Amino acid sequence: MSGLKKLFPQKIDLNRLIFKIGEVSKMMDVSTRQLRYWEQKGYITSIRDDKSRSRVFNMENLNKVTLIKHYLDKGFTLTAANETASENIAKMRYLRRFMMNAFEDVETIDGQPVVNLGYFNEEKTSILYASVDENDEIKYRVVDIKKKDK
Repeated sequence: MSGLKKLFPQKIDLNRLIFKIGEVSKMMDVSTRQLRYWEQKGYITSIRDDKSRSRVFNMENLNKVTLIKHYLDKGFTLTAANETASENIAKMRYLRRFMMNAFEDVETIDGQPVVNLGYFNEEKTSILYASVDENDEIKYRVVDIKKKDK
């Protein structure tokens, strides 16, 4: 393990970030009554704060509230908004898992920053790099390790 990957714990648990129901309500412009209803329906889950017994939500539930609200604003039914939000949450979990395992470092090639996404092939002779150009377009490059070391 090298570079930036060493600086970040392999498993950063964003769900340790918690938000009170009133904070979620204000941030997402959803009433506390709606949040309690969504919780009653099983669409979101609160964690009870031992000290105050108030509802708090972790990051995944905050994301779910955001998505449900987004789909409701687009005209989805609550059931359809929840189902679509759940599908997207699963995709986000997978993407996060992928990035935590694929990301190696940010390096410089030809004076430009590039993201090292690890070995490109099973023989471990090439590395896959990705970069973002000035037009916000993603560019990929495979670099042979022997050429890189020269």
